[in-house]
Amino acid sequence: MTTNETTKDVFSVYTKSFDKLKSALDKSAAQSLQSYTSLNQELVTSWTNFVHTAVTIQQSVANKIGINYSLPEQTITAVSDATEAIVKAVETNNKVVQTAFDATIQNVKTINQNASAFAELNQNVINSWLSAWKPRN
Repeated sequence: MTTNETTKDVFSVYTKSFDKLKSALDKSAAQSLQSYTSLNQELVTSWTNFVHTAVTIQQSVANKIGINYSLPEQTITAVSDATEAIVKAVETNNKVVQTAFDATIQNVKTINQNASAFAELNQNVINSWLSAWKPRN
């Protein structure tokens, strides 16, 4: 087979097309991940600025008009306990998500490691079927 014929067969065309698509998807995924990370950082920065600015303005107004904004110890304890519970929930959720990702990654790795064995098994099955239909001389 010549090089020209090889590049026009179904397997070469398929492989070339797949490789081009995979390259585009790899590039797109990296760009999307970077965009997501940048957007997330901007949202967190904006939210932080908003909350701190709002608290500063409210404190300034309370100071100017003489409002006593001291909290009873029970309220401070309740807010602190609620904050700790929320932080623990976020951390637990993160651990569950990371564990799920890790398990999924390991499953995909296992599939990749076994792909050759599956391909060989499939080839043996195909060869067995073909030998049954192949005329014997």
